[in-house]
Amino acid sequence: MTAATVAYTDGACERNPGGRGGWGWVVDANTFGLGGDPSTTNQRMEIRAVLEAARALPRPLTVWSDSKYVVNCFDKAWWRRWQANGWKNSQKHPVANRDLWEPLVEVASADVTFRWVKGHSGVNLNEVADRLANAGMLGEAVTAPLDLAATVAAAAKAGPRFVVPARWSAACKACGDRYTEGTSVTKNELGWVHAECEAT
Repeated sequence: MTAATVAYTDGACERNPGGRGGWGWVVDANTFGLGGDPSTTNQRMEIRAVLEAARALPRPLTVWSDSKYVVNCFDKAWWRRWQANGWKNSQKHPVANRDLWEPLVEVASADVTFRWVKGHSGVNLNEVADRLANAGMLGEAVTAPLDLAATVAAAAKAGPRFVVPARWSAACKACGDRYTEGTSVTKNELGWVHAECEAT
């Protein structure tokens, strides 16, 4: 029996919805992928990360994702009900992101196992996938081989997300003060916050 390829996937979005976003997946230092979208949602990037990994990698495949939505879609077979109902959800509304779900179901419904991992919980390859997703969002070039130890160390030092210059104005989810375009911000469990709020 062939051992399963194990991949970690993640998505990122600087402002949800409508901000630039990125996706990433990683198996090892030489086997990974990333990309971005100029205007998207975090959910789309989570799905896209899994789709791209499933397209690129051999079977059998185990995908670890920190998106319960993605994992539950397959573990609880939501996609089967969506298909049977003409891609409508239980409220009879069109399933969001059908353009990504349909190809994902096509490539991942057989010989792919889904597992959930808590984001930013110290699982090394999940941290690497997060960094790749953020690099994809920022349009940063990443080449093989990845220095996995340095990437994990950078993730631990930097906290849960990259610090980026805001391309919008909004209220910080930590302190409530507004930030303006160009302010250094990062994203945590609260949402987008001033970089200095994340550090406190």
